[in-house]
Amino acid sequence: MKRIQTETEGYFVLSRGDEKIEHVIEESLEECKRTLIKGAEKDLENACYIKSWNVKENVLSFALNSGNLVRSHVGLLRLKKVLAKELGEKLKIGIRRVSAKNFKVILFDRVDEVAVNKIKSMPKIRDVYIEDNKTVILLEDLDENDLRGNLIDRLINLIEEVSKEKHVSYEQIQPIVRISQPKQMKFTGDPLITSVELGWVVPFPGRGQFIYTSKYAALFETIKTILIEEVAKKGGFKPFLLPKLIPFEVMKKMPGYFDSIPEGMFYVCPPPREPEAFDNFKLEYRLKKEVPIEELKKVLKDPAYVLAPAQCEPFWYYYSVIKHKSETLPLKYYDASGYTYRWEGGGVEGLVRVTEFQRIELTYVGLPEQVVNIRDEIVEKGIYVADKILDLEWRITAAAPFYVKEGSSNFDPYNSVEVPAYDIEIYLPYRGPRESSEWLEVAGCFVHKKKFVDSFKIKCEENLEIWTGCTGLGVSRWTAAFLAEKGFKEEDWPAIVREKYREILGE
Repeated sequence: MKRIQTETEGYFVLSRGDEKIEHVIEESLEECKRTLIKGAEKDLENACYIKSWNVKENVLSFALNSGNLVRSHVGLLRLKKVLAKELGEKLKIGIRRVSAKNFKVILFDRVDEVAVNKIKSMPKIRDVYIEDNKTVILLEDLDENDLRGNLIDRLINLIEEVSKEKHVSYEQIQPIVRISQPKQMKFTGDPLITSVELGWVVPFPGRGQFIYTSKYAALFETIKTILIEEVAKKGGFKPFLLPKLIPFEVMKKMPGYFDSIPEGMFYVCPPPREPEAFDNFKLEYRLKKEVPIEELKKVLKDPAYVLAPAQCEPFWYYYSVIKHKSETLPLKYYDASGYTYRWEGGGVEGLVRVTEFQRIELTYVGLPEQVVNIRDEIVEKGIYVADKILDLEWRITAAAPFYVKEGSSNFDPYNSVEVPAYDIEIYLPYRGPRESSEWLEVAGCFVHKKKFVDSFKIKCEENLEIWTGCTGLGVSRWTAAFLAEKGFKEEDWPAIVREKYREILGE
């Protein structure tokens, strides 16, 4: 079944005109048709076909349409090969130049507004519109280099990926507590698409995984350094290094994970320590050069760990095995030592929702008033970074985490003691108008009250009531949000970002 179609008007500029050109083309049509279906003989609906052709002086034009096996740009190049041979042998006429106009990629699905905006931001895209429940993408004029390179195929692959993304219709539910003034947007595209085009990011075979090359990594480290300096260190937090492989015995104490979102975690099966247990596995792999999954299932032990989905899990274990005295409170520690892992499945989106990402995870334990004040100070420091250092358009929303019961989710968003979480969100221009599109959460600033104290049995020697809280500063998201607003030209970045970036990147 054909789910994608391409159409184009192809132009061949000949070395000269001749009244016999039309006759030569007519004699060559059968050969042209055969070459256009080559590779799609078993699925002719997805081959390439000539709709019409015309000769005017020394310009030969063809209108082509195609399915997804022999695309129109490939068809044009195949036609050039046949016609160059026929015109050269019979009339001594050469083909000087090949180009394409009105190249259309037609998806047999209607995509949503978010997808339309993302496709519009791709290079070489002139327009995107909906027609008869189909999505039509019109490309700019293409020269022979565009036709011969991988540009069009890469574009179509990106378009197909975006069209498959699930963009839930957005409705603002969380109350907006504060919001910045609108800022000037230096960029309106999807940062993933431009990152790939520039070579800043290379897609990795795993879903929602990328290789981040030097320039992207330098910007990432710049923003990470700023967040650690301005939020963690100035807030009095000390660094920790935490495990990222979490045993079930720890994970089952995390509120809401096994009982609410078990589908969002990566599970790890330890292997046996006996090398001979893998003898059949190794033999089958050597013979077939494919991973023998069934054989592997026989060998591996049952799942016993998850890859850290929250990053803070070891902190709560640590707090539970240490005796706390009131004079040592509050405790404030952070971890920024590696990746966090979540299986997003169909929810993967560009650089902002991926399966492995990096955060600065801050945790705090103390008396109730201390914990609330620490959380609120983090929010203020986060706003300062977003507004004054990175110059991003931000807002604060009041939220309730997934583990909060429905009856407990009613609170006064302006009374900090009652608010389970304040989210710092950044506007992403490529998602649409700021008034109606979904903004990106880059920090969730939580007060747990006694939820984690009770679950992990964290105690104070004087039997005082203590609370906990945590904040995840999503460095991966901060970086993507910065590029979404400021773009990839260093001259459009704030001076402090440029300076730190150059220092980290080097010559």
